[in-house]
Amino acid sequence: MKGFLYKLFFYFKHNSVNILRSFVSGLGILFLIAFFVMYLAVKSAVLSYISGSLLDNLASDEIKILPKNAKAVEYVKREGSPGISQELYSKIKSMPDFKATSTISRTPFSIRLKGEILGKSRSTFVPVCGVDRNLIKDKVPRWQSFYNKKPVPIIVPKFTIDLMNNYMSSMENLPSLSEKDLIGFPVELKFHAGKRNTPFYKEYFFDGEVHSFTDLLNFPGVIVPTDFLAEVTAQYRRETGGQAALDYAVVYARVKDPDKLPVIVSNLKSMGLKVESQKDIAEKTQKTMGLINEVFFAIMAVFLVVSIISIFNSYLAIVYIRSERFSLQRILGFPKISILSAFILESAAVGAVYGAGGYFIGNYLLSHGGEILSKWVPMLSAVHLEKAGADILFWSVLFASAVCVIAAAIPGIFASNINLFKAVRK
Repeated sequence: MKGFLYKLFFYFKHNSVNILRSFVSGLGILFLIAFFVMYLAVKSAVLSYISGSLLDNLASDEIKILPKNAKAVEYVKREGSPGISQELYSKIKSMPDFKATSTISRTPFSIRLKGEILGKSRSTFVPVCGVDRNLIKDKVPRWQSFYNKKPVPIIVPKFTIDLMNNYMSSMENLPSLSEKDLIGFPVELKFHAGKRNTPFYKEYFFDGEVHSFTDLLNFPGVIVPTDFLAEVTAQYRRETGGQAALDYAVVYARVKDPDKLPVIVSNLKSMGLKVESQKDIAEKTQKTMGLINEVFFAIMAVFLVVSIISIFNSYLAIVYIRSERFSLQRILGFPKISILSAFILESAAVGAVYGAGGYFIGNYLLSHGGEILSKWVPMLSAVHLEKAGADILFWSVLFASAVCVIAAAIPGIFASNINLFKAVRK
């Protein structure tokens, strides 16, 4: 054992420059592994975010009904945007194939939300949609208390906490507030519709309060109970006789018999509607993740090729510089496999170090990535990045070592087959 350690010491002593050159040439492996670790974490986070979404997490017996020409759910009612009318929704609801229906509703009103803190108030336009309580069952804290009452309960996306705190600290010099501090925070909702100075112009003011925060929303607005929006639109029609019909961006329906789903889908399509099921959304998710995978593998392939070429060239230079030593080893009877194995072990050691280093760098970036992501892109604050586990460390070391060994194999073969006569003549 002592003799082996002496040999190992003298090997690294005499080859320290060449080993250092190997580390420099293989630096790309470090970034390759760090990128690989981060990608796996981001991919897992994105899949969890998609599968946990309030709007896409369908059960096997549930379908998602959209307007025929809708490419995605449009939460804000605009002129010309497709929607499901109340009359059409009544037909859907009356179908004997469904045991329950829920909706995401939209209102034609323009809505402002006003809040006040420490004597300073701000008012801003905000997108608002209505959600049936059974749609958020067990998905939002205190969902049982989300119904039409006074003050109006309002559910807010979590990313708005960062937006609001950034604004208050930078513009108003106010202290930051936590999610717990903001629950029950009083606000005022102002609804208005129609043109000013006409009989159809009307304003309504309602007291509201922050009911809860959620990361299930994927649009920059707030949600209120659907029956509250229905009450406001009905009041407007009674008082002005104007057109203010509530419509629906999407309807969720639970079917009694999933085996009849093809027939149900056909009937809904004949009504001019678009239908998505768990299978459809799973296929879309697979296509999206397939595209992400293709981009990732393309980037990794570039990193891989560049790293292999760099390491290959470095070991070719090492073979040239150490050619006399290899010749002497061959003259002294060293077998070819001994010279080749030295190259392989050296490159494997370099790869293992870079594999472990890339793993820890990737995890370090992930530990700070969530905070940076929420600050730069508040909409993605619901994507939770988690560190890679110990199993990824093993595969990182193994993968990096394999790449370095592949890159060093051919130069190693050259080294073990150096022309002795040319080397001695030199």
